[in-house]
Amino acid sequence: MFIAYSDASVRDEETSLGFFIVFEDKSEIRRRIVVHERDNNVAEAMALSELLAFLKYYNLKKGTILLDSNGVKAQLKKEWKNNNKVKKRRRNKKRRYLSKGVYKVLEKLQVRTQLITRTRNVAHKVCYGEEFILSTPISKVNRKYYQALETYKDYFMQQSVLDEYRKVHNTPSATFHEAQINLNNTISLADIIEIESDFRTYQLKEKKIRVYKDTIVKISEELNVQKRDEN
Repeated sequence: MFIAYSDASVRDEETSLGFFIVFEDKSEIRRRIVVHERDNNVAEAMALSELLAFLKYYNLKKGTILLDSNGVKAQLKKEWKNNNKVKKRRRNKKRRYLSKGVYKVLEKLQVRTQLITRTRNVAHKVCYGEEFILSTPISKVNRKYYQALETYKDYFMQQSVLDEYRKVHNTPSATFHEAQINLNNTISLADIIEIESDFRTYQLKEKKIRVYKDTIVKISEELNVQKRDEN
């Protein structure tokens, strides 16, 4: 599945929208768009809309969108409730940043959204970039990169796993998409050591990866036998 980042930057007299997509074969697409909008929340919503329009146009399905706007994420949650007819008490109407029907587009494209911190949002660098960086042409993206591997499941990943991944692999600067791709590669080579209801635990050497349904929820590392004996 692809991992996409969405962000907006309002600074001086210029507002930049940016998105960054990484595909299964590690192909990368970057887009930076300059607009006149000065409201940060509206700009963040516009960045997400531009990303969704791109995904919809090329019919790019199944992935995760990462964004750092609490306001946009809150409205996505509201859209989900409306789409699923969840009743709630009436409150004062807040300004709408997203157009209606956004959640239906996400659902049709089989795309999830996660809230991340700005420091982890790769699209933030796209917004601030002054130099042109060449992207992979859509025609060159190989979305069937892992299809030949029957053991490759392509799981989603919770953001909390990134901290565990950085610690276990001693890579403090690892990005979300690097962790998700590498963990899925590990799972494809690992053995299932435990199945409990909707949970599965995979192990490859000292590394254990816990999966709930279609999402990686935990990664840990055990000391090997030799190290335990030395202690």
